[in-house]
Amino acid sequence: MALKALLVITIVLLDFPNVGWAEEPAERSEWGKRVVLPAGQEIQGDYFAFGPHVEISGVVHGDVYAAGGDVLIDGTVDGDVIAAGGKVTLSGHVTQDARVAGGNVTVSGQIDRNATVAGGDVHLTEAAHVRGNLLSGAGNIQLAGHVDQDARIGAGNMTVSNKIGGNLTVAAANIRLTSKASVGKNIRYWSEEEPSIDEGAQIAGTVTRREIPESLKGEKFQRGWTGMKVAAGFVSVVSTLFLGLLLLRIYPVFSQRVTATIQERFWASLGVGSLLLAGVPLLILLFMATVVGIPIGLLLGAMYLATAYLGRVFVVLWLGQKIVQSLSILRSPSWTFVTGLFAYTMLSLLPLIGKLVTLVTVLAGLGAILITKKELVETLREQRVV
Repeated sequence: MALKALLVITIVLLDFPNVGWAEEPAERSEWGKRVVLPAGQEIQGDYFAFGPHVEISGVVHGDVYAAGGDVLIDGTVDGDVIAAGGKVTLSGHVTQDARVAGGNVTVSGQIDRNATVAGGDVHLTEAAHVRGNLLSGAGNIQLAGHVDQDARIGAGNMTVSNKIGGNLTVAAANIRLTSKASVGKNIRYWSEEEPSIDEGAQIAGTVTRREIPESLKGEKFQRGWTGMKVAAGFVSVVSTLFLGLLLLRIYPVFSQRVTATIQERFWASLGVGSLLLAGVPLLILLFMATVVGIPIGLLLGAMYLATAYLGRVFVVLWLGQKIVQSLSILRSPSWTFVTGLFAYTMLSLLPLIGKLVTLVTVLAGLGAILITKKELVETLREQRVV
């Protein structure tokens, strides 16, 4: 990823408001509306797009950062792509790296370098072509596209039905290679089940099974893991309670402003939070790769984790306000927060949507904090206070 693009994220995280957006002659509308870069239009420089529906069909001579409920990139990106959303479709041409995360991810375009893809369901169609390496984590992944180099997969279920030019390294409960599958080198896998390899599949190297450590199997491990999760959950609820009450006492105005941002611009908050979730860890790793940058990487990592954790407090407060308003009762901010924390805790324990609730809470809170900080500093500068 270009260093300039990563530094944009650093500037936002460190609370400097003068972040420049690329000139956008496209239909770049307000937060919460459809964002479209039509076919035939070009952008010189990096392009940022957030909203419920994002469509990039034109040409971007720079990096693309996109987040939303439904993200479609079917144009040409002469740079990197970082995209996150409920549903992400990448069917265009990316000349450098692509990093995509979403509930449902479909890749049917060409990526000239490496691809990192994560999601609940990931599908690389027959038209997909990754010229570099593929790194993917998913509940279910269908790898029907062409990967020129190595593929490293972590999944619940994985199916390969096209060519992988290098090694295939996979950890999955179920592994299948169809008759169209071809692996240019070796296969290494971690699974309790033998892979299903159809007749006609071609494997140039060896197939090696790696044993799952005994410490990660068995009833004893499951009991211990369950106990750890219960203890961690209790500590998380108590710490969030004390932190929230402390913030409401020390920073009541800022807390209300962040909560108002979530209420008025939820999709904006979610979009900014998704971008930071995808981009900042990569920036931290880039700094940590050099001796000089290690202190910066450690500082940035600490600030990032602290901000992400704080974000939950404001989403919980917003949830409490919604409940109190719906019941038409008056409560103090503290009791409103406690009400929201109880509701959030119950939602997070639900078996099907609990993890999604937690993820959305972190993303929306993180984004709302940064949007509010930026607006507050801009207001102070307009008033010549800073």
